[in-house]
Amino acid sequence: MKESKSLLRLSVFVLFTPLLSLYSNSVLPENPKPLNINHSKIYEKQYIGFKVWLDCNQGGAIAFYYPLDKDTGNTSRRHISFKKDKSVPKQCQPSSGKTYRVSLAGNTNSVIKNMRWDRGHLVPANHLDGNPQALRETFFVTNILPQNAYFNRSQGAWRYTEIISECYREITPLSIWGGVIWGNDSSNDYFTNTHGIKTPDYWWKLIYRHDKKQFVAWIFPNNATASKSRIDEYLVSLKELKLRLQFIPNLGELEQLPETNTTPKKSWEVKRKGRNLLCENQLASIG
Repeated sequence: MKESKSLLRLSVFVLFTPLLSLYSNSVLPENPKPLNINHSKIYEKQYIGFKVWLDCNQGGAIAFYYPLDKDTGNTSRRHISFKKDKSVPKQCQPSSGKTYRVSLAGNTNSVIKNMRWDRGHLVPANHLDGNPQALRETFFVTNILPQNAYFNRSQGAWRYTEIISECYREITPLSIWGGVIWGNDSSNDYFTNTHGIKTPDYWWKLIYRHDKKQFVAWIFPNNATASKSRIDEYLVSLKELKLRLQFIPNLGELEQLPETNTTPKKSWEVKRKGRNLLCENQLASIG
């Protein structure tokens, strides 16, 4: 696609413990100030099995959606690299697929240099490993943003949302939406020069189960306080979620649920049973 054309709307752990003190008082503001989003600059891209919406003013994804059913594959991700999507205008995606290393971004402060940031997947590769091409497409930088490593990895809340999805997909089809809130905190924008992208201040996710017509939703700060053990602190109602977001895709039948003003009391429970996951007496692989 030539850049001269107007944008088309296609249908298309590594944590150093001392760093926790930096975030000890980090909570979602009661009324976060949204940035003005020009919806004409939202570029919708359909991939195999998932969709992303890209904020071309920010240069990266602002939302995603994918349906999730029973796990049917385990395609290896070896030799798959992060790369730009040539079919997407360059101003709508990060300029590099290289690692987010704060030290390489020119920071000399010793505490900041020791922070770890991941190339965080919006749509997890593991959930699309039943199709080799879909798996590869999750590694486009259109599906990647700077994400705090602790938040993203085994003890982090974001990773735990993926575990929840991994288990409950064996019980019922799921619909999963998510994205980021860019926010106004410039103190974590380490990668504007190296990747042409700011660091989103918050990540959000919404999981809807079709059998019981129930949902669970969270808004997480993009830092080390967002741990698995604290995940319930970030639960929100559908109404609150929509009020806080700068952009949200159409949620389909979920919009009609009567309990959209109600915040779930707790996140859906998942236990470990040997090398498997257990939820509602259903075993699932860890993935």
